Amino acid sequence: MRTSLNARRWAAGTAVSTLLMVGLGSVSNATEAKQDKADVVAAATRYGQPNLYTGDVDKMLNFYSKALGFTVDFRFPAEGPGMFGTVSKEGTYYITFSSYDTMKTYTGLPHIGKSTHKQSDVAVLVPDVDAAFAKAKAAGAKVLMTPRNQPWGERQAYVADPEGNYVQISTHTDH
Repeated sequence: MRTSLNARRWAAGTAVSTLLMVGLGSVSNATEAKQDKADVVAAATRYGQPNLYTGDVDKMLNFYSKALGFTVDFRFPAEGPGMFGTVSKEGTYYITFSSYDTMKTYTGLPHIGKSTHKQSDVAVLVPDVDAAFAKAKAAGAKVLMTPRNQPWGERQAYVADPEGNYVQISTHTDH
C-alpha cells in the first residue's frame, strides 16, 4: 500500500518536531519523500496539531471525512480496530485521533477518558458555513448552535463530533 503525500508530511513533520524538541540536531524546513522512482515531492514540516482522544478512531475518521471534508491520511493499524489516525484539510490543517486505551497504555497518563466538561473546540474554517453545517448535520453531527453572524465579524455554527468534542464551523464575514 502506497502512503499518501499527506501521510508522509505528517510523518516528516512529527519526526522533525521530535528532533527539534529533544535537541538532537537541526533539520531543514522540508524533507523529500520518494513515492515512485520518478516522483519526488517536498513534504512541508509541521510542528503540531490537535489530538483528540476517542473510544472509536474509525468513527472519528469517518465523521471528519464525511461531515467536514477532511482527507483520511493515516490509520494505524491497517487492519483491526484503529488505535491512531490522522486527517487533513487541503494539506495544511491536521487533526489526529488516538483511542483512550492506546493513550493510557503507551503514555501512562492517568486521566484519559471521555469528559462531560468542554473547555475547547476544534475550529474548521470554511467558505460557506451554512453549507458545511448542513453537511455535518446530515452526517449525524449533534447540533449545538445553528449558523449565526457574530459581532466580531464571523459567521459560526457549532456541532459535536461523535465523541462529543465541540466543532466550530466558521468563516469571516464583511459586516
